[in-house]
Amino acid sequence: MASCDAAGAARAALQRVADELREHGLELQASCAGTEPGWVVQVLVVDGLKASKIVRGPLADGQGVDMGTPAGVNQAGAGAAASGFSPDVQFNRQWLRATMARHQFDNAADAWWRFAQRSGATPGADTDLAAR
Repeated sequence: MASCDAAGAARAALQRVADELREHGLELQASCAGTEPGWVVQVLVVDGLKASKIVRGPLADGQGVDMGTPAGVNQAGAGAAASGFSPDVQFNRQWLRATMARHQFDNAADAWWRFAQRSGATPGADTDLAAR
């Protein structure tokens, strides 16, 4: 997984993700993970009514979409494929992975919230999720 330092292309791709989410009543927050490679990504609810059409669980405005564990915290259950969570949390994690994949970001196996742009990603290119 690549570092996010000086990643202008990644920042532009993250802006496209943010624009997409804004249309659905959600806000993307992304920051460089610091010592860890990749971006720390969290999704906040801005309009619960709009957001309810694409994500699940409690959708209080100003709160994060329920992903089961906090973003940016390495703890048990943070793994992208961790089990034992409600169907809503599992759905939300899969939705986030698919959304980020459409914008050429891969999810780290150890954290549902860590993403890095694919090497050689073409700006604006879509990913064929059916091929995954």
